[in-house]
Amino acid sequence: MKRIQKAIMVLAVLTQVSIIVGCVGHVLAGIPLQKQVAGGGTVNLPAGTMNIDCNSQLTITQTTTLVGQGRDVTVLNDSCPTGDTVLVSLTNTAVVLIKDVGITHVGGTDVRLTGGTGCCDTIVKRTLRLESVDLEGATNCLESDGQNLLFVEGSFVHACTNDGAQLGSFGVTLHDNWIGQNGHNGVTFVGTGFCAACTGNEYWLNAAHGLVYDVTTADARHVGDYIDSNGDVGLVVNGVRDFTFNDGWIGSNQNGGATIGNTQIGTVLVGNITNNFGPSLVLTQTTGPFRISGNVSSLKRVSCDAIINGTCVDLNTM
Repeated sequence: MKRIQKAIMVLAVLTQVSIIVGCVGHVLAGIPLQKQVAGGGTVNLPAGTMNIDCNSQLTITQTTTLVGQGRDVTVLNDSCPTGDTVLVSLTNTAVVLIKDVGITHVGGTDVRLTGGTGCCDTIVKRTLRLESVDLEGATNCLESDGQNLLFVEGSFVHACTNDGAQLGSFGVTLHDNWIGQNGHNGVTFVGTGFCAACTGNEYWLNAAHGLVYDVTTADARHVGDYIDSNGDVGLVVNGVRDFTFNDGWIGSNQNGGATIGNTQIGTVLVGNITNNFGPSLVLTQTTGPFRISGNVSSLKRVSCDAIINGTCVDLNTM
């Protein structure tokens, strides 16, 4: 009988060990998600909705991978009217990946990236990458600031009560995202934030502007972006050092297509700016040079299709 009891005890211990080993990298029952994420490493979230409140919002400060089963399958639902559902604070060097997760929030932000000073290697070593995420419902769904890198790829940023994103990171890369139906702007770059490489993004049906630069200095590069059907001027650029918008489309925006202030080094616009309900382009450029080309299908809805340094021009001739 004693041998049988010992065998049962050994089997129980081995079973418990195998369960623990099997859970490495997964959400552990009985341990708050906040605590698991704080420890860094890989956390695989299960399918379903995980409810978060003011006491259980997540803070990430070290290298972490947070992976769900799909952005419509794994959802973090934050009921707190303030704060950040996920705060990524990169005072120290770290690389953070959040992937295949949906985040919805009744206020505050869904994801906020902050931290980092200095130059060069120190910036590259502070990185947040968002891949195939769905950010929804917050005041500003995504916010960033600091000397760090932000990558957003294949994601959906929508139904935010103010801006879809307010970005002040030193280097931002946006690839193949849908940013639309937000209560104010789609994306607003602030501070020293700028897009080093933005490709294939759609800024669509935002209540105000699709894309705004309200910055002190930047060298923005946009290739193949679409700014479409926004409630005010589609593209607004103020305060940048130089600005490039290549092979894109700016159309069907209310009150105009693009308004670009005086860049310090120059402005390059290549692609269709057409069918806007107002001047397709208002450009003030007295310091640096400008180049406008490729607008071969500009459909006028006002008598003056474009105003460049106060002079009315026809984009179809440029």
